[in-house]
Amino acid sequence: MSIPVSIRLQKRKRYRMDRDIILSPIRVLDATLLKDRGFFLHVTDDVTSYIRAVLSDPRKRYFLASTMVNEEKKIIAVLGLANISSIHNSAEMVMFFPSDIQEEEKKDEEILRIGALDRFMRLAFFDIQIHRISIVIPVTDTQSERILAGCHMRQEALLEEALRYDDSYVDGALFSLLDSEYPDYSVGFVPFKTAVIAIRGDNEVVESTHFLNYGKKVEGVLERNVAIRCGIADANGVLKEAGSPEYAELFDLSFPDEVARCMRELAEYFQKRRSSFTIHAKPIRGSDFQKKVWEKILDIPYGGTCSYEDIALLLTGGDKNTAKNLTRAVGAACSDNPLPILVPCHRIIGKDGRLVGFSGGLEIKEFLLNHEMFGIHIC
Repeated sequence: MSIPVSIRLQKRKRYRMDRDIILSPIRVLDATLLKDRGFFLHVTDDVTSYIRAVLSDPRKRYFLASTMVNEEKKIIAVLGLANISSIHNSAEMVMFFPSDIQEEEKKDEEILRIGALDRFMRLAFFDIQIHRISIVIPVTDTQSERILAGCHMRQEALLEEALRYDDSYVDGALFSLLDSEYPDYSVGFVPFKTAVIAIRGDNEVVESTHFLNYGKKVEGVLERNVAIRCGIADANGVLKEAGSPEYAELFDLSFPDEVARCMRELAEYFQKRRSSFTIHAKPIRGSDFQKKVWEKILDIPYGGTCSYEDIALLLTGGDKNTAKNLTRAVGAACSDNPLPILVPCHRIIGKDGRLVGFSGGLEIKEFLLNHEMFGIHIC
């Protein structure tokens, strides 16, 4: 008996402390407010000129981290990247916090600062595509140390008299983090006979899945960096051959919660122990029309198939003339599916029964269909 896939595309629900934090590029117009709040006390008295210098330097990108409190905008921090290297994809991080915080507010403020920094690091790693972030703080700055540790940064070294602070030189603690080490958003991998499927997401949702070919260079900067760190790709990012022992060790490594759950369920699927999924998924892209197509594809039962025209008919309520005009658009939506296997576009075949285009290639599509149609599967 076929069991329909139970996964549903979900609106993202975030329960992280950064859920209400907004990052916006710093502006010269912000200078007065930032000066009044005491953001740059240890840098300069001329905040306007400082911000102008930042904006004119292509190796710097500064942001205001803010949230809404009682319908008013509250600035939590100024966070930025300096000395951005386009060669090494690295940058030095800078943090500025207000100096007008009352003693009774400090605990809640520290939680907000950790959330703001976490939100900023996600932007730096996954939008700006910085590979390595580092920062040096005075060894006596225990608050900044707690904030950095709260965002999973690690202390690399102790640097003697590395910083000039209050007209004297002080020892510095060097903290850093790589994009592939960021624990709350990453990529997991599940090997199978013909390829490896890469799963991108965080603790709450899976955003995308796509196929990687054995012996080929891994596509995607984050995917490649994580694959190298996991040992399933060589130093150049070329995926190791099927059967390499490193693949068996993947499930002993740490991944974000929903990514790890997806890895387990896909492994069970390939072991013929599962024919439905319970993954929380949010497509990383997609128009309203494409999402409607993907929702219909979710209803194709395990081991079943249908055609593009069948999907078009479902979308038009059985109107054949309208469906005929939609068939090509349905095919394009299938090609752009960011969640293959979870949204089973491999079950779409030509009207005459032929295998038609698939983002992973026809060899993988044929394997998946044969995998589902033959053998004993249990849920």
